[in-house]
Amino acid sequence: MTRSFLIFLITLSAYGQMPNTSGDGVVELGGFNYSYIPDLGGTEITNYGINANLGRPVGKGIIALALGYQKFDFSFGETFELLDLSTYEQMHVVRTNVSYLRPLKNSWGLLISGGTSLMSNFGNGISSEDFVFNAIVGFTKRWGDPQKNSTLLLGISYGTQFGEPTIFPAISFRKKLNEHWNYSLGIPVTGINYQINDKHRLSLLVSAQGLFANNSNEVITGQNQALTNTKLQFNGVNTRLSYQFIFAKNLAFFAEAGFVPLATLKVLDDANEELLDLDPGSGAYINTGLRFIINKKP
Repeated sequence: MTRSFLIFLITLSAYGQMPNTSGDGVVELGGFNYSYIPDLGGTEITNYGINANLGRPVGKGIIALALGYQKFDFSFGETFELLDLSTYEQMHVVRTNVSYLRPLKNSWGLLISGGTSLMSNFGNGISSEDFVFNAIVGFTKRWGDPQKNSTLLLGISYGTQFGEPTIFPAISFRKKLNEHWNYSLGIPVTGINYQINDKHRLSLLVSAQGLFANNSNEVITGQNQALTNTKLQFNGVNTRLSYQFIFAKNLAFFAEAGFVPLATLKVLDDANEELLDLDPGSGAYINTGLRFIINKKP
């Protein structure tokens, strides 16, 4: 695995397209997680996830494949006369993503990434309304030696990190200060990492997360209007303290405690207009799991 490949992985991980890295060559090739928000404006949210990532050199570049699955369980704390929320309680996300990574001259790099996600309750099969596309096109610039280096990403992205699918800038700057400290600034991830030693790492992170899932069941509103292909939109800014412990050669345990301020949780009609605002406010959460990693220091 080349140094250039690791730099590109760092860039892509910030956008949820590729495995996470520490910035020191520790690359996540797969894993699973469990997260829990006990009270978000009266709504309880449980999430289970699993992912796998592969990369293969092709000529002077790298072709990378990312696969993932998440299951969201929503327990709504109250009932609403306007809408029966029972068919929104379980949402599934199946993600696939293909990326092309190519080093250019003078430490520049080209990044092209695209994929699709199935976001749905799968209540009435699969339709075109269940698919949400994502993409990144950008360039990276790296300078400095392996001990102290910087990486800049400039590009444009399309996805659901901020709620409904939208275009947003792909801007990220990562700086490695020394063998213990590195930080990143940008959209949608900002954070600082402290590598205690080869096994332990602490991180303080802020990132955007979004769900835009289709409900393919027919629902009846309080005005006796029948609707299909309504959407459940959930998004927020996750602020969290993260700890990772590498307890075996290729296995790491991680645990996070976080807070989601001013989240969004809405039901949209078949024209993506607001039908019901659940007004979730803010809430704390936990996230934990295992990662399968490799350690390839440049």
